[in-house]
Amino acid sequence: MRFELVLIFLLMALVVLVASIRKGKRELRPEYVRRELLTSREFEFFRRLRVALPTAVVHAQVAMSALIDVKGAGKAGRNRFDRKVFDFVICTDAGRVLYVVELDDRSHASAAARKRDRVKDEIAQAVGLRVIRYGSLNTSVEVLQRDFSAMVDLVAYEGA
Repeated sequence: MRFELVLIFLLMALVVLVASIRKGKRELRPEYVRRELLTSREFEFFRRLRVALPTAVVHAQVAMSALIDVKGAGKAGRNRFDRKVFDFVICTDAGRVLYVVELDDRSHASAAARKRDRVKDEIAQAVGLRVIRYGSLNTSVEVLQRDFSAMVDLVAYEGA
């Protein structure tokens, strides 16, 4: 009788253990949450870019891998930028990429953020892609237009 009680107890403990493991696995399932494409600050800057550059096409949150590829370094080379995103990509109305815009707010002040920014800049420079960084959401329309005109002239000059 004692053996039977021990066996019943062990079986009950096993059932409880299996049930808790299954419950734990269910809790590990990710919960997907929808988010906005741009933060309110990024969207405000996006609107400012569109006003300032009416002849340009402005793309937001573009994966670096959409514009850059790696040859010869395999996965390690791609991993340096694989999950990084450019804030905005400025193109001609014909779709030619002119340059990239990065909005550097307070979140870019840490050493780790500055290092990530340097990696982005280094990789972009390696493929001849220019990056313009703006430190303020309130960058004037005139400055944005001046920089755009300079980039259009530079691309035209390089293409000549």
